[in-house]
Amino acid sequence: MNSQKKIALTLPDGSSRTFDGPVTGSILAADIGPGLAKAAIAIVVDGEQWDLSREITQD
Repeated sequence: MNSQKKIALTLPDGSSRTFDGPVTGSILAADIGPGLAKAAIAIVVDGEQWDLSREITQD
């Protein structure tokens, strides 16, 4: 049984993405598109800059 909570993320353009459990900035960028996955160097979560390898664990 999968006990991981789904994570729903709202992007700056107002669109949203849902993932099955924690997701990193790298995974999020790749989900949006290969160009962004290649170009991204960081993400901003709740106004704070995060490394792409840091896990987002909540909405």
